[in-house]
Amino acid sequence: MTIMTTAFYRQTELDRTNWPEFRDQVQAFAANSAVNSPRGYPSYPRWPLGRCRPRLWPALESTLVSRRCAPVLSTALAPRLQLSRLLQFSHGINGDQGRGPTPSAGGLQALELYLVNLTQGWLPRGLYHYGRGEHCLAQIAAGAERDAWATMVPSLNLVAGGSLVWVLVGDGARVAEKYGERGLRFLLLEAGHLMQNLCLMSQRLGFSTVPLGGFFEHDIARAFLLPADDLVLYLGVCGRPK
Repeated sequence: MTIMTTAFYRQTELDRTNWPEFRDQVQAFAANSAVNSPRGYPSYPRWPLGRCRPRLWPALESTLVSRRCAPVLSTALAPRLQLSRLLQFSHGINGDQGRGPTPSAGGLQALELYLVNLTQGWLPRGLYHYGRGEHCLAQIAAGAERDAWATMVPSLNLVAGGSLVWVLVGDGARVAEKYGERGLRFLLLEAGHLMQNLCLMSQRLGFSTVPLGGFFEHDIARAFLLPADDLVLYLGVCGRPK
């Protein structure tokens, strides 16, 4: 993850002098904005996911207490229904205007979830986008090898195994239109919320998500063919603890 410089951090701080300008920018955007549609890849190969009902057990407290980053993970791919549940309750849509379990600054829903599947199974190896609107996975590119991804994500070598790599991406253009440069702060906050959701849902289902901080943003953006204003914010590797 790119570390913000002190100059940038101070430049985007709010105080009594710049608050009126920031407030007016936000209000002007709200008066002229339309509802954002979820990002999708309709012309790409897609794998539908199953819709799941919420479960009441185990309790959230037990999941929070037991959550750990496992150093050794299985390379077996999660079954379709388990991955469906993990994605739906981590970042799926469960309300109007694209609302879901991940808090979103201004309701912009500017956070996208991509993933790398390193294991051949019911889902072929490849790079995918989670379509929140249709609850499906769209294949961006076929094929994915761990050794190749370890050259783009050096921190991946800190964990043995794993079948999925989460790639959290922020739509920089969407937040900048409303919040200007301060929008990057909001995207980073949202990425933390989503990664925690992935960690807790993984634990809930008998898996472990290990967040990763060492990765080459531009290489990953090119691999996923991301728009120029998208920002690669956070990665994690997921698998069943061994």
